[in-house]
Amino acid sequence: MRKLIIILISLISWIGSFGQTITSAEYFFDSDPGVGNGIGLSVDSNTGSLTQSFTIPTNSLENGMHSFYIRTQTEDGDWGLYDRKIFYKIIATQNLPITAAEYFFDVDEGTGNGTSLTVDTNTGTLNQSFSISVDEISIGLHSFYIRTQTEDGSWSLFDREVFYKAGSITTAVITNAEYFFDSDPGVTEGIPIAVDSNTGSLSQSFSISTEELSEGMHSFYIRTLTEDGDWSLYDREIFYIRNFADDGLEAVAAEYFIDSDPGIGEGTLITFDDSSQTSQNLTILTDPDIEEGEHLFYVRTQNVNGEWSFYDSEIFTVTTLGVDDSLFDSVQLSPNPFKNQIRIQSTNNIPIDKITIYNNIGQIVYKNNSKSTEYNLDFLSNGIYILLLESENRKGTFKLVKE
Repeated sequence: MRKLIIILISLISWIGSFGQTITSAEYFFDSDPGVGNGIGLSVDSNTGSLTQSFTIPTNSLENGMHSFYIRTQTEDGDWGLYDRKIFYKIIATQNLPITAAEYFFDVDEGTGNGTSLTVDTNTGTLNQSFSISVDEISIGLHSFYIRTQTEDGSWSLFDREVFYKAGSITTAVITNAEYFFDSDPGVTEGIPIAVDSNTGSLSQSFSISTEELSEGMHSFYIRTLTEDGDWSLYDREIFYIRNFADDGLEAVAAEYFIDSDPGIGEGTLITFDDSSQTSQNLTILTDPDIEEGEHLFYVRTQNVNGEWSFYDSEIFTVTTLGVDDSLFDSVQLSPNPFKNQIRIQSTNNIPIDKITIYNNIGQIVYKNNSKSTEYNLDFLSNGIYILLLESENRKGTFKLVKE
């Protein structure tokens, strides 16, 4: 089926005077037959400015590129200059199998003159991979074109992709390296780094001084030189410098969190026994419901001026003990929640040698080695605690709730 082009035209005639009524219009394709010799169009009533839609048949035109022209005439017989639009006419096809394809680089030699490709059986849509050789083209920027042909002999328009062909990659020995901060001083003008012996791949640690940099955000760049004198492109990393003065301010608060930062001041509070101490050991018990696997533990401190430090982090691994090593499934606590006393019973008659209770910030609030089965805990404040039970070769942790 041949397509019809529907054109919305805004016609304004201005040829020396304004406001004159447009009384007629004509159009033609490709070549001008002369004023008054085009194909006439009926125009709506107007006062010199015309906005009107026309349906223009293209049946007589061949497939391909064409120019459409239109001009108007005013009531005093004057013709305006033409307006021109370029368009491409194709015969619309539906679900015609693709029978051939061709590709070319950079310059189109004409339809049917590209390098042919064998296509899979299809029903008009083709999804296929091809291996295209680039051996014959030079190093640099190129354009790749591809088009297809349907069973009725019609060729599609081409698709184009721009790509860059690089030279062969060699593993030349790296003989030198240099780095710089923030702005590039030029190749060979950076700060040199001595590199280890290598065969073209380098994995080495360097100590880089940042004493000359101001506080704030910076960029670190590094590039390498091979034995044949070629410099690599640089690698870049962004980092932040903050100056910490040794002002002797005491840490008055600390908090920790696991895996994700809830925000400054929103972590689990850690209480210091003595803020003047330079170090303090705390036992942090994880939630019994934490998933197995690797996790990140974070801690940060606050000084007397209310300033928070950056956090420190450590990776830790949560594993589930085997049946022979865990007391979790062989012990019953009752009641839980409790008000004053708890009873600890072992279903396998395993003696409990030691119990330790931690508050929610990891501090020990109770210890007992009496091997008893009942414990008076009425001195504890209401809240959630972690109970650690230990026998000769087994351990188990439980959540304990005081009401």
